[in-house]
Amino acid sequence: MARMIAMLAAVAVLLMAMPASAQDQIHADGFEPVLPAAPTVQVLRDDRVATVEMDYNADNPWGQFWEMSGDPHDDAGFVVVWWPESTASVVPTEPDHAAHGACLDSGAPQPNVLAGLPPGASWLVTGNRRVQLQPLDNDRPYRLKVARLNALGELSTQWAELGFAGGNGQRVAALRSSMTFFDDFNLPLGPTDERNWNNAQMVSTDERFNLFFINGQLHTHTVNGTRVDNTGDKSQTTQRFRHKLRLAAGAERRIVFDMDSLLSPRSVWYLDLNPISADLTGHASFFDEEGALGLPAGILRLRAQGQSLSVSIVDLQGASHRVAAVDMEGEGRQAITNVRRSFDLRVRSDHVRILVDGRQLIDAPLAPYALPPADYELLWVDFGYNTPKDGVPYYLHHWDNFGFDGPVVDDRITHNYVTRIAGTDYQKAARFAGEAPTFSVPIPDDLRPLRDGDVAEAWLVWTYQMGDFSQLSVQPGDTVQVNGGVQLPAQAPLNNTNPTNPDVMTWGVPHTVRVKLGELVRNGSSPLQVGTNLFRFNIENAGLLNVHVEVLYPPGGEPAYTPPAAIHPFPLHSGLPQLGLPARLTEIGAAEVGQAQWIGANPLVPLPVSGVVPLNIEVGNGSWANWARQLMRVPVSSVELWAAGGTEGIAQIEVFLRPAGSATPPGQVVAQLATAADAPAPQGRYRLNFNSTSHPNGDYLLYVRATTPSGRRSHPSYGNETYVFDAAELSGAYYPIPIRIQN
Repeated sequence: MARMIAMLAAVAVLLMAMPASAQDQIHADGFEPVLPAAPTVQVLRDDRVATVEMDYNADNPWGQFWEMSGDPHDDAGFVVVWWPESTASVVPTEPDHAAHGACLDSGAPQPNVLAGLPPGASWLVTGNRRVQLQPLDNDRPYRLKVARLNALGELSTQWAELGFAGGNGQRVAALRSSMTFFDDFNLPLGPTDERNWNNAQMVSTDERFNLFFINGQLHTHTVNGTRVDNTGDKSQTTQRFRHKLRLAAGAERRIVFDMDSLLSPRSVWYLDLNPISADLTGHASFFDEEGALGLPAGILRLRAQGQSLSVSIVDLQGASHRVAAVDMEGEGRQAITNVRRSFDLRVRSDHVRILVDGRQLIDAPLAPYALPPADYELLWVDFGYNTPKDGVPYYLHHWDNFGFDGPVVDDRITHNYVTRIAGTDYQKAARFAGEAPTFSVPIPDDLRPLRDGDVAEAWLVWTYQMGDFSQLSVQPGDTVQVNGGVQLPAQAPLNNTNPTNPDVMTWGVPHTVRVKLGELVRNGSSPLQVGTNLFRFNIENAGLLNVHVEVLYPPGGEPAYTPPAAIHPFPLHSGLPQLGLPARLTEIGAAEVGQAQWIGANPLVPLPVSGVVPLNIEVGNGSWANWARQLMRVPVSSVELWAAGGTEGIAQIEVFLRPAGSATPPGQVVAQLATAADAPAPQGRYRLNFNSTSHPNGDYLLYVRATTPSGRRSHPSYGNETYVFDAAELSGAYYPIPIRIQN
């Protein structure tokens, strides 16, 4: 027996001395530990996409937290790997398509778990229990493997492996054949179809974060972020569908779309049914409280924020009234970032129903209010209320498969021409200051219809909104001059309340106006020229933006169209600042890191440290509450996830120390941990020890940094970092926490 014990001890010493690769070989020869059972996995197929549920209680999803004590061996999420069973060509993708469950391809190195898998294998890591795999071929055999990962990136369960038949196009095909208008966004990476959609922004939208685009995953996205240096603190990025929906008395209309929800706290999406044309909404309270005033009047609004879904009516006086609300999570339809659910809205003049993934969540009368029978424009609004206050420079919204039924109200085709796509075209008109701005709209096409008898209409469309604190003033006699010639009346903002309610015309409300430029016929004259068209605004006092030209044609006779993305630079999501993982020190010893330790605090209060103290670190997610640090959120709460759609994961965590007021940041490494053993950990709560006794007493700065496999550095995630650093500076930004060593 003594000999056996000695032999085992010798083997143990040998294993400790061997490099990891040699140890792995011995384990592979029969000594590997028995891992717990594989996760329970369910696959739900839809058009070009599959939703994967992993150890997920779909009907009662709340509270499925990750319990993380700080030990890196705690479970942190899942690794998901999938590949087509044959090597025939797959759905075409672009360099910008999704790897790692995100809407970006970061170029990350292949993790160990992909070793030996066939070409075309894709992977992601996630702290969520529900993800979507995309893009997929419909009705094509795929293999799927799922396992849990701990916070070191080690497999912590056995693999679940199963086959599935790729996407299932039946639902979308049925919608495509039954809807009057339907857009499946199955286009290459780049713009959506400008003939269907108009994009607009507010003056307080950060001009970098006004994007509407399709990525290589065959669905569309909206990006929104709020400027930190503007007169307003509420931003919009909006999409107006160019065809109208007719709501007749007694008729029920159906509107469908696939959508995720915005989980960043100061973000919300709306779907508005507007009785007048509006490129932006004038209902901008964010909270949509009872009686909140705005324009247009007489609208129906769907609102989604976090897990909340609600319906409001705006009466003819412009006042908002909530008629129904539901907690989607409580109804078994949990909202998760970058996981789209199918919404099915049934609306009548006096009633509304909403089904989400086939389950009816709202069934409510509109009484005592009503939605008047009329023709309505549908406006998507991504709305941010000072998003930097929550450390969110911008967020990404995912949607697909939009359509509605009913009669064709106007079948004309719209050719749209804009001043630019990237940035903003905002300018100020002010007669007292001699400011009469000119907007340039390039139109490379001959706009005249090709068919005899067709009459096209050309319209100039713009937004009034003040970018300063002066009052909007449009007077009789104010004009827009076209190409240095004809001067047209500049339309005043429209107040559609009935009877007229002047209280809705408040500062900051955006107003969309349209001025008819003229009509065009084959071989006739044109109010516009091929080439650059100049519009000069002579107005008393107005902020002007979103200037564009719309030309409406009877179908079949429209000329060749050069869309804006073929004229102007088209920004892509990959060109935006990439933020990296959120990382923060939450506790140093027994002391919690708070606002007194933030950059800019006055006074800045160092936390006392003596002996060996634990450093509590959160990366890639946030804890449920200060009093429940061990509960890491599900759905994951991460600015990286909200901005990119997924995470590449954590490869390494480092803690740096330097004396206050001296040395070059970040200082010397005092703690370090590798976290991508089998695959990068998707998130983690880490408890690392710091021995202060090897450092002289005095004031120091501690800094935590996480790095992804591709080398992208984390961003600080304390609360005020977006006011300290620009979005382009956040990844790798040096944000130290002050300590005072007292031994």
